[in-house]
Amino acid sequence: MKTYKILILVILSLLGLFGCEDTKDPILNPAATDGSLTFRLNNTVYTDLPYELEEVNAEKVMDVLTCVQPDYGFTAAVTYTTQVSFSDQFVDSASYISLATTVNGEKVSVIVKEIDKAIIQLYKGSVPSPLEVKDVYLRLKALPYKFTESDSAVVKPLYSNVIKMKIQPYYMELKDADPVPYFIIGLGDGAWNNSAAGLGVSIFPLSLSPDFAYDKKTGAGKFEYTGYFQASRGFKLIRDLGSWAEQWGNAGGAGIDSPVRNDGGSGNLTVPTDGYYTVTLNTVSNTLTIVSSTKTQTVYNSMGMIGDITSWSTDISMKAVEPSNSHNHVWYATYTFAANSVASDSNSGVKFRANGSWDKNWGGGSFPYSLIVSGSNIKYKAGTYVVIFNDIDGNYYFFKQ
Repeated sequence: MKTYKILILVILSLLGLFGCEDTKDPILNPAATDGSLTFRLNNTVYTDLPYELEEVNAEKVMDVLTCVQPDYGFTAAVTYTTQVSFSDQFVDSASYISLATTVNGEKVSVIVKEIDKAIIQLYKGSVPSPLEVKDVYLRLKALPYKFTESDSAVVKPLYSNVIKMKIQPYYMELKDADPVPYFIIGLGDGAWNNSAAGLGVSIFPLSLSPDFAYDKKTGAGKFEYTGYFQASRGFKLIRDLGSWAEQWGNAGGAGIDSPVRNDGGSGNLTVPTDGYYTVTLNTVSNTLTIVSSTKTQTVYNSMGMIGDITSWSTDISMKAVEPSNSHNHVWYATYTFAANSVASDSNSGVKFRANGSWDKNWGGGSFPYSLIVSGSNIKYKAGTYVVIFNDIDGNYYFFKQ
């Protein structure tokens, strides 16, 4: 019994769920520690009627699932993930798809585009034509709030019963997930503007690693940045513009000696002395290193984007992300492309060049980011973009506005 009391104290301290009404030590339900505990997912109101999905409603809610919270032995904040399968068995991870949106609470919204994508993926390349009503099975996975699969030594993921729904999907063209980079915030203009409006001004992305195979479902992988850091300026890494939920700082105060993920009380990342450093973040293994770099880097006075948009005669001027840093290497500009570049035309596309000269220029074989390194013209697509370019590694991003 003492073992379970220790476990529950660990969970409660992590979740911040200590209460003042009951001074007795609560006991963790043993079934929550071995994963045998289940909980009830209620049937939907329209169990016997088919749901007809339409692309025009992609962002809307198909239905809201409700459940009875798992009996952990205490009241906990729980994160629920919806899992979808063509079978009621959910034998292994290959037999089901987990929807991207997770919910903290017993009302779990199912987004049209997410369940439609899951159904198309479950066909595993053999999508019938026409698409007809399909029996689809759903269950919920539960974990206490802020817990992950790696915390299974304390409490394991729990699964509900399986319910069946009849769904007619629409056809969706599938593609691999784009790499999901982290951003450096705190440098730039120093305003810590964590929003799309801060792109280039206050915040800029880590570079992609062309030799790394990014996760096709999640976009996780290795991201790097080499630049000149000043000891007087702290920074953090965040993943999602407008949110601090996914972030990296330093435990125990400012520094780079103890990087920590998703600790709201963490200090800024701060280098010990001015100089070049390389930041390497692996979002698969969730590891971060920041080490000194001794490689000499060329500093350019100006940077421009040039291409068929100006008949290859005039540069679109780019601004330095860190104008007060005499060793700036990241540049940005906002530009509207009126139409797509012509894929078959070797003269179509854009490049970057330094100091208004072709002595040093960069291209790329991919859009909207530089996952493929080459000297080719970058084949852009119509739209307004914040363009960010790194002159040390040649990485670029076109963030559509």
